[in-house]
Amino acid sequence: MKAWRLTPSKSLTLCEEQSEATPEGNVKIKINKSLVSRPDICIYDDSISKPENLVPICSCCGMVVEVGEGVTSLSRGDRVFVKTQRFCEACLACRKGKYSDCQNVEYYGITRDGFARDFAVVQETDCAKLPDRISDDSAVFLDYIAIATQTIISTGVKKGEHLVISGMSALGLVLGQVALYHQIVPIIIDVEEKYLEKAKELGMYYTVNAKAQDPKDKIFHITGGKMAECVAHISSGEVPLSVSMDCVGKSGTLAVVGRHGGKYNLDCSLRPVIENAVTVIGIDSSGSNMQIAINMIANKAINVESLIIGTVGFMDIPTLLEETANSPDHLKKIIDFKQ
Repeated sequence: MKAWRLTPSKSLTLCEEQSEATPEGNVKIKINKSLVSRPDICIYDDSISKPENLVPICSCCGMVVEVGEGVTSLSRGDRVFVKTQRFCEACLACRKGKYSDCQNVEYYGITRDGFARDFAVVQETDCAKLPDRISDDSAVFLDYIAIATQTIISTGVKKGEHLVISGMSALGLVLGQVALYHQIVPIIIDVEEKYLEKAKELGMYYTVNAKAQDPKDKIFHITGGKMAECVAHISSGEVPLSVSMDCVGKSGTLAVVGRHGGKYNLDCSLRPVIENAVTVIGIDSSGSNMQIAINMIANKAINVESLIIGTVGFMDIPTLLEETANSPDHLKKIIDFKQ
């Protein structure tokens, strides 16, 4: 088995390792595709703490090649997406099905070995089976769709209301499409015109360039003076949190949305929280929305393949991490483990 492991000197070493056994309740998968997300970069450049000699990369899709005793929902040859989070299944929240509140959650590629390797052994419950009509390239975005869905659920934003998405990223572009799916009106704020143009290509009519326009003034006019019922601040974006806070209407909701493990600048005065009775929530979990995400891609409700700008091979993972750390792009390069 081959695996890229991070060394203390911020470099990756390719290791030849013994094949893992497949214990009861687990499956072994051959990893097919993945991509690099913001937490992967933060782990790579030592922005956040990590276990020694960690295998990075938070998510993947692959094929089941071995099945442990007691596994009932998966068989050899099944294609699966491996969820970025590993829930304990034992705490009170998990027993109630509230996985987003799991007290003992672990994160692949952050607190335990991730998927910069050719094979991985994971729990049966960590896997979501993929239908044939979902490509591997689309499947690697499932966690983004599930987090976006959790944002809609947690904020309670409704059909016909305005959702400001502040700070573009792949997650922001997915959230805008999920909002449209629910007939919510997305308003996109960013400082880079290319991401605003991509948002327009994906059907988001209202966009605001925060460098060229005053976002608060623009949203005041779009919403007829009442401002937005909900603002989703994408923590990996380039828009300051203070700008997002200014766009929330009276008694509205501000959701700070990101992936666990990212390092973000979230400095902001909380005065508007009191003055405008704003509810603030944090979202970094896909909750139990994976099947919803699979259905959205299968039914072509969400376009994620337009977010892909290229493909690299397994041996290119160190170069990709370094390039992305030095010059981040919110569109994605797919890692093809067969190359």
